Amino acid sequence: MISEVYFTNMTSNNPNDSLLLKLERLYERTGFSFLISENDKVAIKTHFGEIGNTGYIQPQYARKIVDALKKLNSKPFLTDTNTLYHAKRDNSVDHLETATKHGFTYSVISAPVIIADGLTGCSDVEVEINKKLFNKVKIAKDIYDSDAMIVISHVKGHILAGFGGALKNLAMGCASRRGKIHQHKIAAPFISKIACLACNVCIDACPENAITVDTYAHINYEKCIGCNDCIGACPKNAIKLNKINSEEFIESMMEYAYGSVKDKDDKVLYINFLTDIAPDCDCNPYSDRPIVRDIGILASYDPVAIDKASYDLINKELGLIDSALESNHEEGADKFKGVWRNIDGHMQIDFAQQLNMGTKDYKIVEI
Repeated sequence: MISEVYFTNMTSNNPNDSLLLKLERLYERTGFSFLISENDKVAIKTHFGEIGNTGYIQPQYARKIVDALKKLNSKPFLTDTNTLYHAKRDNSVDHLETATKHGFTYSVISAPVIIADGLTGCSDVEVEINKKLFNKVKIAKDIYDSDAMIVISHVKGHILAGFGGALKNLAMGCASRRGKIHQHKIAAPFISKIACLACNVCIDACPENAITVDTYAHINYEKCIGCNDCIGACPKNAIKLNKINSEEFIESMMEYAYGSVKDKDDKVLYINFLTDIAPDCDCNPYSDRPIVRDIGILASYDPVAIDKASYDLINKELGLIDSALESNHEEGADKFKGVWRNIDGHMQIDFAQQLNMGTKDYKIVEI
């Protein structure tokens, strides 16, 4: 079966053809409103951006979706989950403050913001999936309890997954903080004895006191949660991503993605923004130069198809020279491998298809 992926481009030549109106028409074309009943609690899963980041999807786009849902007398709310790494979104108090600073307030979006896994990231439901790596996955309770969901994703690269779209938004974004630990334990880093200066910087960076130093640093993998904060802190790049386990890590992500929508009765819509396509995640406290030009917005009921279509559309573009793209600038080349050359961003799409979450066979329907 071929999945439909609806697409609207970035061209807006008059006031009646703004990107906000294009999004509104795109949403209407999907027919999602016909799936929603009165009083349905609809989770709009998005990303509020880390402090210092400006690439996240702006709140006025969410407002368009909220307005459409409110006409049905449903109960939409914007949501995300607390982060594994320690910054301004690792607990609900700081997370809500960050969302407010970035304009996600009731006066702007006309809907409440709810951090779905509670104050400290421990409010979750164990969903039984019985897959290869996990029998159960820890999904944020308020996402699990919602009647329907719209997953709004800003497509970009990612240091561990290569590519981030709808599937990653499900996998990491719908997992509780405890669920994120569950996934990241597979991706714990390692230390180069030769490069390590024994400077102790990584000790201060580790939130779990999992690192000790003598002639070089050591990681206690019983304590390590795989947050990888130590990698960015190391002044000599002596702490490395464990690429050996990257395939298993991506597979674990997709099992979490599967569990996040397992009980949603197909009442899930995916919207991907191909704008400000950065080399890495919006969890960074900065925004890097895009690797290709802005392309448009996609919508689909199939997370595999929409991510495959997003990946393909980005690869059709010429890469921007003065960006983090080190290679693969030509049309048709894999842009995400041009940034993260040791990680295949297609793996998550392949694993998700194997889990019967959707199909890589799609057709674009232009709106």
